[in-house]
Amino acid sequence: MATLNRPNRLTLNAFSDANRAGSQYSRFTNTLKNPILGAKGCQLVNADFVNSSLQLNDENGQLMFFYYTSATQAGIRTQANLRCIRLLPSWFVPYAGFTAFTPNKYFNTGTELAAALTTAATAGGDSSTYNPIWVAGQVTFSFDTTTRRFSVAANGTNYIAPAPADDPFVIDQVLGTTTPTNVIKMNAINSSNTYATATFQPFTQGMTMNARLGYSLSFSARGAFWGSTSQVGCATSSGVPSLSSGVPVPADTLPILLGVQNVGVYLSISTGGGMDAFKKNLIASIPIDAAPYAINSYTTNSVEVPSLSTPNEIFDVTVELLDDSGAPFLIPNNMNTQIGLVLYY
Repeated sequence: MATLNRPNRLTLNAFSDANRAGSQYSRFTNTLKNPILGAKGCQLVNADFVNSSLQLNDENGQLMFFYYTSATQAGIRTQANLRCIRLLPSWFVPYAGFTAFTPNKYFNTGTELAAALTTAATAGGDSSTYNPIWVAGQVTFSFDTTTRRFSVAANGTNYIAPAPADDPFVIDQVLGTTTPTNVIKMNAINSSNTYATATFQPFTQGMTMNARLGYSLSFSARGAFWGSTSQVGCATSSGVPSLSSGVPVPADTLPILLGVQNVGVYLSISTGGGMDAFKKNLIASIPIDAAPYAINSYTTNSVEVPSLSTPNEIFDVTVELLDDSGAPFLIPNNMNTQIGLVLYY
């Protein structure tokens, strides 16, 4: 039986946290009017939040496509031959008068995305000042509506080869290990219109746009058509750079235009009750099955699997949301999140 200090259900709302600050949040705290006493376990039974991630996530490196280019096929994979085509985050605000960028947005079709990437690869679509490994006019992107696959083709006489996300040269590039002045940045409104004061492009090590478009092979993987002329670091099924200019290099797999696939929900009161690869206090992993900016509603099944490690006295509860990569799942401050729990005594 529920009593004043022993409720059966508890609903948590982001809008009930008056201390949320900034334009986005990934965690919130609800202070309870009456403490919960003697609870032995809790279980998430429902969750409602807005899928605030676009098809390409703004925050974790999915906006950068890496490839190698060279006048010869042999030895194409070098740090100096690495190039990047990128979109700027949808929330990016440029320095006054700066227009040399292509923003991320809601893409209705693969064709729209391919057109945006081609724009980003064309003169005026980016800036070599802030993307030092960008060269205009080298590649064109396309999307085949029959096969549902992306392709990238070289425009000039150079060969190209998509690079794997875990390629040591790609990781070196995003971290700026060898050449710090080649790190990809954004000329945002809070900069001084110089590279030195520009904002870093968000990234997660080992994650790029390539895999989202279907170029999913890892650095050590060998494709189905690997042969004597294949090269490590050429992330296609053949491992061979493009045969000639203008010939598309099709992706090996279908794209996954889903910025976030699952959202992990962590509770301050689920002390050690659950865990994943990122942290403890996991209460549920919720699949995303709603389009961007639509409400993602989740209801657990009837199986009772409570977290049995809760404090004896509960005065407040903090909810934290992380995406597949362990990065904060950011939700605009004008969008609510509701978490429903049942409590066991």
